[in-house]
Amino acid sequence: MEKIDSNIQKYENYKEQMGRLKKALHAEFYLEAIFIEFAILEDRIESVLRHSNKFNPEKHNTLNKKLGRLKEMQRQKNGLVRRYFSDELFDEIYAWKDERNVLIHSLMNQTLHKEDLKELAERGQKIIKTVSSKASLYNSFLARHEGHS
Repeated sequence: MEKIDSNIQKYENYKEQMGRLKKALHAEFYLEAIFIEFAILEDRIESVLRHSNKFNPEKHNTLNKKLGRLKEMQRQKNGLVRRYFSDELFDEIYAWKDERNVLIHSLMNQTLHKEDLKELAERGQKIIKTVSSKASLYNSFLARHEGHS
């Protein structure tokens, strides 16, 4: 495995993972879909933090910590993050992440039902589409207004 360095490589990898996600959902490989969704979600949240110059790799090394930092930014009265990331979206993200964690961490100790996995995977897909869109809009806004503060 090679580390991705350029934005072009990052874009190509993102496109590939979205393609894999679509194939996994179509083939009813819901665990794979959920795995990919989690990775995309973490990547998109990290992207917002990086573009905001608020990312610290030592402090923000898990999705929970990245979400916590983004939530702190969203709570700021005049913060730009609140324009793009609502309380409702955070609630959806946390609920999905928590359900995913319960599923993954007790995978061998529970009976999985295909419909439950499907619902979680489809909800995850909706969330990452929303988060990806919001992250792109946020990052684009920052890029357009860089140096104008």
